[in-house]
Amino acid sequence: MAQDWGGILRSVQGFAAKQILAEEKTDIGEDNEDYVENMFRTEETIANAGLTNQLSSRTTQHPWLLEVRHTAIHHIVHTGGPFGVKKVTIYTAVVYVDRFLSSMPIQNERFDVAKLLGVACLYLAVEQLEENEDQPDLSDYESCTKCSGRIITKMRNCVVKQFRRIVTFVTPIQFIRYFLSRFCRDLSRTMYAKSITVEIIMSTLGDVRLMSLRAFVVGAAATLLASNSNILTHELIRDEINALPQNWLIPLDEVCSCYNRLLETNRHKLQINLN
Repeated sequence: MAQDWGGILRSVQGFAAKQILAEEKTDIGEDNEDYVENMFRTEETIANAGLTNQLSSRTTQHPWLLEVRHTAIHHIVHTGGPFGVKKVTIYTAVVYVDRFLSSMPIQNERFDVAKLLGVACLYLAVEQLEENEDQPDLSDYESCTKCSGRIITKMRNCVVKQFRRIVTFVTPIQFIRYFLSRFCRDLSRTMYAKSITVEIIMSTLGDVRLMSLRAFVVGAAATLLASNSNILTHELIRDEINALPQNWLIPLDEVCSCYNRLLETNRHKLQINLN
């Protein structure tokens, strides 16, 4: 069954002005190589624990997981939006959903608590990313979702247990500040590029294949797309990637493929020469 992502993605872009303004004032991540290498180490910790996103391949055998995922993300977005949480929090909640669906045991072809999974993953992401004073009370979740706080907490704990208590994460949004410092040479374009890169990254929520790529790859491709007024060729992307530290072993073909996919799905919103 195909999922309609239009409403969800429009809701992501239409978050309250309070949330958008708050995020514009906050730089997520850092613009130095030590920070990036720390993110790589975090990715390695996640991989060593067997918690990387395998959902793209898993849905080949279990396509019903896509509907579960869609339902969970619908409730993440339509709960988190009114709460005014940051886009990186929404994205992280989806990372948690994908991680859970990638690793949970499958005993039959059904999962009846998709809504609850989405709400629990949002609750967990808010705990990790939002300031204490900005975190909704459990009663707010109850009012918004009609789920009891006890059940939400129980599902949240189930998710953490499935992750073996490893709730660390890496998202493409965390790399934007670094990549802007390397790829956006037109300083008059920086604020636009920063904002549109987040939009491009959020547009990947509905694409299981893009969400399964390393966060670094998606972050690089999205920032390259937003930072340049012309479409980049494979050779130009190669030159940009080769200018980064060689020991990072960045998969050029994955970056190029991701760039082309993001261009295809976002060209209507870009300030870019399409000739």
